[in-house]
Amino acid sequence: MEATTAPAPTREPVAALHGVALFDLDRTLVPGSSLVPLGRELVRRGMLDRRVVAGRALSAATFRRRGLGDERVEALVGGLLALLAGREVVPLAEVARHVGSGLAAEAYPAALWLLQRHLAMGDFCVVLTAAPQPLADALAHAIGAHRAIGTRLEVADGRFTGRIDGVLCHGPGKVRRLGEELGDLGSSRATGYGDSASDVAVLERCGDPVAVNPDRGLAAVARDRGWPVLRLG
Repeated sequence: MEATTAPAPTREPVAALHGVALFDLDRTLVPGSSLVPLGRELVRRGMLDRRVVAGRALSAATFRRRGLGDERVEALVGGLLALLAGREVVPLAEVARHVGSGLAAEAYPAALWLLQRHLAMGDFCVVLTAAPQPLADALAHAIGAHRAIGTRLEVADGRFTGRIDGVLCHGPGKVRRLGEELGDLGSSRATGYGDSASDVAVLERCGDPVAVNPDRGLAAVARDRGWPVLRLG
């Protein structure tokens, strides 16, 4: 049977608003990796083996301090998808809602202030992340963003196949997913917030790029290009 994905929530169209604000999730809106609380909750509900999640604890701590390289991010997301293969969609959606609310409560206050500022200005606010789409949707809803663009998970017959539907929403994949969801924004309309060198592909397409808690790669790019740098947390 052809793979399908759950429909995205209906939200206000971009054209109805003034500008666009793009927020990365991990280490930009929230401390650390959003996959860690997701994995823990899946373990608590008996949907994942505790030993598998425990084996990723060191990587989570490293990510919180300085981020992870592209290959490691891809491996972590791919590993999670493989573990979810054959699982029903509905229970994960419930877990995602629970974890998304928790992440919203832990978000950087200054990041939420920025989000509220953009909303007050009439900007279309988007959470753009490598995290699975259900988790991205839940977090975006909890903090009041208009839309989430994450990594879509392939589904067949109501179960996850363990594969990505399309591309991983990371690095150049973020640009592609952004285009798929919102079309050509026009750089003058967009403000972008990101923490990693992998976000440069998106930030350089924004009229107002901002480096938030940048890793070494992004810090160097921001310094060379004169981009503002914010340290949160």
